[in-house]
Amino acid sequence: MSRFHAAALAALLAVPAFVAPAFGQETDPEAVLRASAEALAETPGFAAQFRLVGEGSEMIKNTMPSMTGRLMFGKGEDGRVLHVLGEARDSANGPSSAFDIVRTGEKITWTDDAKRAIVTRRATPEPREMPSAARLLHLANLLDPEPYAAALARAEAVEHEGLKAVAGENCDVVLISFVKAQGANRGGPGHTAERWFISAGDRLPRKLEQITDAGMLKFSLVTEMSNLRIGEQPPEMLDVRRPEDYRVDDNTVAAEPKPQPAPPSEPEPDMTAPPAQDPAARPADPTPPVARTPRAPAFSFTPDGGSVVNNGTQNGRVTVLYFWGTWCIPCRAVSPKVSEIAARFADGAVDVFAPAIRERDAEGPRSYIADNDYKHRLVLGADALATSFKVRVYPTVIVIGPTGEIVYQAHPGPDRTADQMADQIAAAIEGALAN
Repeated sequence: MSRFHAAALAALLAVPAFVAPAFGQETDPEAVLRASAEALAETPGFAAQFRLVGEGSEMIKNTMPSMTGRLMFGKGEDGRVLHVLGEARDSANGPSSAFDIVRTGEKITWTDDAKRAIVTRRATPEPREMPSAARLLHLANLLDPEPYAAALARAEAVEHEGLKAVAGENCDVVLISFVKAQGANRGGPGHTAERWFISAGDRLPRKLEQITDAGMLKFSLVTEMSNLRIGEQPPEMLDVRRPEDYRVDDNTVAAEPKPQPAPPSEPEPDMTAPPAQDPAARPADPTPPVARTPRAPAFSFTPDGGSVVNNGTQNGRVTVLYFWGTWCIPCRAVSPKVSEIAARFADGAVDVFAPAIRERDAEGPRSYIADNDYKHRLVLGADALATSFKVRVYPTVIVIGPTGEIVYQAHPGPDRTADQMADQIAAAIEGALAN
């Protein structure tokens, strides 16, 4: 065992246990996934043993990869961090190779012993030279603020399959089945379903089955965690092994600009000669250029139970678009604030709409708004609207002024709480009305 791995194991065993709150059994599959997303957001970190194996017919199993090792999940300067190290085989009888990989939402770093280098690349798109172990361990979604949102957005069906024990931990089993793409429409992950095993106690995932059903060909890649210990992970546990004699190969760092040669010196002017007249010279414009406010793209949508809304109908009015989803955890803090703003400006020339994104049916968002007595107006099937406004983070709020200019666009984050965001939205509305 290397000095690093020995130190790593000692640090893991020394991590104080974090006692997570207990949960009652939940039979709503999406509620199970929401609770898991909240648990991942709130946990200080965890460490576990893991293994990845292929399951299927004997012939297929012999050709499938496998991995065993340690997994550490924690929070670093760049957000969530996933560190995995261990041994991998490309097939059941193939040679084993060591891997040591750290992944964040933005970057992937690994120790390349063959090249004696510490390599760092952008995570998107996945670099071609990335170790196969990083491609096979499909837990990168844990790095996302909404870990299960992408899978739910593609889901054809989501089912709760009851409880099952995984490594001694009682787990809720959630099956997410995807629409099977055909012909030229194939794209995205190649598997046709995911089965998640979520601890009924701490709500952290324990097992993932990625299922591929291609008719005659059926197999699964199974990742399972055991001996999971919750606790803050020290910085050295969230980084790869870095031998002193290994070079650093990081193409994510912008190269420093090369020094430019100094311009040739100008001769000293003759102060006794009259100034030369340049016929092309023009007096400088004392007025600085004014920054242009971006205009809203062409849009048209129909609020639930209402009539068509577009650029023309909103001329002379302030329009607030609150892009959200019932699956979106940060939306839970922002939604009541948006509702308060809708009620506050209800008597003015202000319309507050809530385009719902990535919803599987209409009943979910309708019930959510009705149950909470929210005052903003629901817009269903608004994915295309989000695309036209180039919205990629949820929730996002956009305020459009009376003449079609976007006067505000933001989403909550570490430097912008829901309360601060509400104050900014109200200020943007009042400024647009005043102008």
